[in-house]
Amino acid sequence: MERNDRRRDRMGFRTAYGMALVLTTSAGCHPRPQITPLPALPLTAAVAVVNDNAARIGGALRAIGPVDGVARLENGRRVAFTLDGTLFFLAPRFVRFDLKRFGDRKLLIGSNATHFWYLDAENEVRYCGRHDDTEPSPEQAIPIPPEQLVDALGISPIPTSADAGEARLVQRVEDEYQQVLWISDREGRSTLHKEYWLDRRAPRLVRRVVFRDEHGVVQMESRLEDYKPLSPHGPLLPHEMTAHWPATESQLRFRVSRWTLHTDIGPDGVQFAPPSDCGTD
Repeated sequence: MERNDRRRDRMGFRTAYGMALVLTTSAGCHPRPQITPLPALPLTAAVAVVNDNAARIGGALRAIGPVDGVARLENGRRVAFTLDGTLFFLAPRFVRFDLKRFGDRKLLIGSNATHFWYLDAENEVRYCGRHDDTEPSPEQAIPIPPEQLVDALGISPIPTSADAGEARLVQRVEDEYQQVLWISDREGRSTLHKEYWLDRRAPRLVRRVVFRDEHGVVQMESRLEDYKPLSPHGPLLPHEMTAHWPATESQLRFRVSRWTLHTDIGPDGVQFAPPSDCGTD
């Protein structure tokens, strides 16, 4: 009799738990209420919001989390990967993306002030070079160009008009976004090079980055989601980045499980040194 009572209690608990789970899941399916976009800011103020957030980083960032994606090699073969990622970033141009499976390195992507590299151990692919090489840059053939990976993260400062050289900054407001555009005027025509799509909802940070070539064709597009503060007074950082390189049909998604700040890592840190495979000094 007592055994039957215990069995009924367990069955009752499972039924109640199942009903609660169904209710919770059903509630989660309802779309969140939409918040009306905020009024657009003046261009300089919009850029300042992003750059002030970047200025609060104050050191090298380290991010860890799962990475999945697809890369197309020069021979046309497309390879898919699901790896564990460790990323180091130091503004403005330093990045190291170390991708491993069960502790065994599969991909290493990086860039510092002078060099860039892309090493694919599994497919025996290696690209190394200098940013100032006068020869045509091989970065066009790299499935995931290191330089563009920096911008794909959306946490670098947006160059102001004074930093943009021949380009000028304009803005365009559409629906939920306030777009900051880099445009150059040459030979009587205007060319759009870069687009930073700022959310018109708080905290007004970068949700999308688009780079185009001189013909207006998209080179790289990234989308940033799930911004969270690094610390109570620290920067807001994205916890999901999805990037796409149409020319090589390559893409990756990085879901950050944790960001940490390392003030002891500078530009000369070993994290940003070219690997020995590149044969650099």
